[in-house]
Amino acid sequence: MSHHISSEVEMQALSSQRTSHTYGITRRSVVLGALTAAGLCLWTNYTEFVLHSAALVMSNLPMSAFIPFVFWMAINVGLRWFFPDKALSGTELLVILCMGWIVGTVPAIGWTGYWIGIMTAPAYYATPENGWNESFVGDLPGWLFPPAEAVPQLYMGLLAGETVPWSAWLSPLIWWLSVAGVMIWMGMCMTVIFRKQWIEHEKLSFPLVTLPQALVEGFNTTGRSIPALFKNGWFWAGFALPGLIAAWNITTYFNEGMERIWLFGPYGMKAFTFANFFPPYGFRILPSLIAFTYFCSMDILLSFWLFGLLATLKIGFMNIFGFSVGLQGQQAASSAIIYLESHGALIALAIWSIWIARPHLREVWRRAFARDRTEDPSDGLFSYRTAVLGAIGGFSYLVAWLTASGQGLLFALCTSLLMSAAYFAVTKFLAASGFAYLFPPDVGGSGLVKTAFGTVNMTNEQLIGLRLHNSGAFVGGSRLLAIPMMAHYVKMMAGVGDKKWMFPSLWIAFALGVGASFAYALNLFYTVGGDNLGTYTLVTGNTNVYYSLYADINAANRSQPDLQKMLVWLFGMGEVFVLALLRARLPWWPLHPVGLAFQNTQGVRVYQFSAFLAWLIKLLVLRIGGVSLYHKTKPFFLGLLIGYTTGIGISALVDAVWFPGDGHWVHGW
Repeated sequence: MSHHISSEVEMQALSSQRTSHTYGITRRSVVLGALTAAGLCLWTNYTEFVLHSAALVMSNLPMSAFIPFVFWMAINVGLRWFFPDKALSGTELLVILCMGWIVGTVPAIGWTGYWIGIMTAPAYYATPENGWNESFVGDLPGWLFPPAEAVPQLYMGLLAGETVPWSAWLSPLIWWLSVAGVMIWMGMCMTVIFRKQWIEHEKLSFPLVTLPQALVEGFNTTGRSIPALFKNGWFWAGFALPGLIAAWNITTYFNEGMERIWLFGPYGMKAFTFANFFPPYGFRILPSLIAFTYFCSMDILLSFWLFGLLATLKIGFMNIFGFSVGLQGQQAASSAIIYLESHGALIALAIWSIWIARPHLREVWRRAFARDRTEDPSDGLFSYRTAVLGAIGGFSYLVAWLTASGQGLLFALCTSLLMSAAYFAVTKFLAASGFAYLFPPDVGGSGLVKTAFGTVNMTNEQLIGLRLHNSGAFVGGSRLLAIPMMAHYVKMMAGVGDKKWMFPSLWIAFALGVGASFAYALNLFYTVGGDNLGTYTLVTGNTNVYYSLYADINAANRSQPDLQKMLVWLFGMGEVFVLALLRARLPWWPLHPVGLAFQNTQGVRVYQFSAFLAWLIKLLVLRIGGVSLYHKTKPFFLGLLIGYTTGIGISALVDAVWFPGDGHWVHGW
């Protein structure tokens, strides 16, 4: 506490050397953010496809975006000391972060790699043995795919004198980017509509905002001083834990006789099974997740790790007793049952969230279509009318696009609604929890549509449309493109005076980031030959989509509409409604229903133990020292995050200089 007071005194003593003012979103920050967005896409592709050292796109606040943010903070400390008049403000740093964040899941195996792999697999991997040509290749929507003659060189490399066939990729890229752009626009509209509900009425905690804001807090003043956070002992203690481990591990790259420290090692090294028939339980420790979720409420943290543990137990016991659900010949096994339950819970969370927001939504509707809209409280963003009409227009285009892709109007309506609900729920509960690995089950809703309607009467075109929609080709699949970050950007910019560049900055970053990512990847694959890179998205991640499609089309008995499975889905919905009512009626109720929706999804399955550690540490801190100790320890977790991020970045640089093409794993599952 005394250190905190002395820091405050120091800040007041230096106030005469500083100018206090409100920073807006400056042109300089937009330019730097745009360059950062393009640069991080190039670097992330290189790290994944060439170095093979890290998968930086795995979360809803990916390391691909956070590492450059830490880099700019380090540069800014130097600027404040040597060239204080050139230093960036805290607001400018946050703008750079968010412009990188919107494209953070675009490169490598976020979207770029999956899209290129899935778009080219039919032309390259179809053989008489696998039967793809006879089964579905002729029914693929040609307007979404590059010409077959442009594909072989992507895998085998160009011959002497050949050039990259850029024109072959122009049309499919335009069509896919159109639907990606529409989804981003819908995300902006949703953010404007629900901003006040989430920030002012429900007061969501936004841990993914709290930490970056705390990191840049000392930069919104002029002068040469270093922000107080970087003089805090707790911060450097947190930094040292992952930082020293990273330094040791980097040393082992040059000395094979030294053992690496695998405290933060991958899931495969940190999983064990309770007994036969039980799935692995992961003990993956991820410092960045622990840091963010330390700022999450206790009931949500408890929900993630408890429902994750219960899912492991439920699957094991269902396997032991041979429990299955479904009509004869199409029964769902244990993991599929959990999947249905989770998806029902996810949709229920979306419905419940809309239900409790109904007074606000009525006000939005009234303000949007009132004759006098001078009191439209959109906090400097575009108006409610634009948001409501924009969301309707965007949704209509999405339905039309999916209809044209083969789904047909009925299925396109269903999957668009289900996907919109999934994005909505993830966006809200990412803001509430900071658990950056929220990946929704059945993100495109295709699995539920096939369960509810059966595949028996579906055409090849409909099955193709459903499969493409639920694949990584559709704007990254479960790695939700851009939308969840927008509410965080708005929250970060609350109180900033000039917001006119807020949404334009995102469009600029998206255009440059996507352009850089796809141009780099296509040029690399054609020049080197995709087969020589050994990347998952050109070997397995793409072909799995079409093997599953082949199985759907050529099943001996197509599936029938299955009431038993739908009852499991409805049961998941009912569980959420019961838990939500208990939480609303009983102030002491300790469990949030959100964990049920993600109980066996990859993010919770891999990182539930990290969530448990964050919950346990926070519980002990509050029991031992109360709120005072909790606030005192916050810098430790800021340091933990920065130390881990710095270690990843330095390791990648070392690999790029000394071990190109033979990198060392530092971050991923």
